[in-house]
Amino acid sequence: MQQQLIKLKPLISLLIATILLFVITVIIGRVLIPFISALILAYVLNPMVDKLQNKYKINRKITALVFSLLILFIFIAIPVYLVPVLIGQFKAVLDKVPQIITLLNHSILSKFNLQLGTHLQLDLNSLKQVAIANQAKINSLDLVQKVAQNGVILIEVIVYLVLIPFALFYSIIGWHSILKFFDEMIPRSFTHPMHMLVKDIDTMLSSYLRGQLSVMFVMACYYSIALTIVGLPSGTAIGIITGLLVFIPYLGVLSGLTFAMTIGLAQFTGSANLLAIFAAFAVGHVLEGALVTPFLVGGRIGLNPIMIILALMVFGKVFGLVGVLLALPLSTIAVVLLRHAKKYYKSTHYYRD
Repeated sequence: MQQQLIKLKPLISLLIATILLFVITVIIGRVLIPFISALILAYVLNPMVDKLQNKYKINRKITALVFSLLILFIFIAIPVYLVPVLIGQFKAVLDKVPQIITLLNHSILSKFNLQLGTHLQLDLNSLKQVAIANQAKINSLDLVQKVAQNGVILIEVIVYLVLIPFALFYSIIGWHSILKFFDEMIPRSFTHPMHMLVKDIDTMLSSYLRGQLSVMFVMACYYSIALTIVGLPSGTAIGIITGLLVFIPYLGVLSGLTFAMTIGLAQFTGSANLLAIFAAFAVGHVLEGALVTPFLVGGRIGLNPIMIILALMVFGKVFGLVGVLLALPLSTIAVVLLRHAKKYYKSTHYYRD
């Protein structure tokens, strides 16, 4: 941990610069989403690129091209594979809604009613009436508008998926030039303390981002294999989704478990398979918390699960997707600034006297 005391001026300067960049980003809006995503990916990949360049003498442009094409392949492969599978499972669940409701009423709600003295019960006819009532509100004009809006969004997503690898290629090539540009903007009077702050932020943020990406990959492999062994239809797709969502503490696993159990209710007739699905997620959650995350991420990040969830929810709610992308970097900067501000405060005469 850095022992040297950093004065108030560098702390305030970094805070103001961060706020200004964030405000500009929010004002411009979704236009910057692919470029922010590319910069985050370049930040994560840059140590590997530097190592390949310095140790193995691999040209930086070649490495940048390989990583960009790999990201493009992932962006294309995931929706092409996952979307049809998820649509198929959604249709299968809809076809089995009567059986699912019957199973829930007899196997679960009946036990709750017996224990609590309640009369809870799912009614299929009521659900049908709600669906018909909502469907009646949608006229042809609304339908056309929704299709048109979704078409525009789809085109925008496709453009982003192509633009992110393109921006990533040039971000990796010019990464050191980007760092040099911002470094030259620092007032020379406190270059050293600012470097100390940036180093602390980099240590915390890189520990989380690079480690968490490794955790997501490992857990996606685990859930895919475990759910396939259990016999859950489309277990690989559900495992990949769950693995990608584990960066959201608890909520990711709960979302995957809910989705898997819903499909399990539609596909399986006995309770043994459902218990196996629950066991797979329980083991995965324990494995992630006790072994995978401590080993790959470590305990140095200083971002507890509640802070991560709160940051993602608040920034996402207020600023949309841009806020989600910047939530963790801004939270990391805030944690480092507060830590040094606390040390500065304790060194003042106001605190000591």
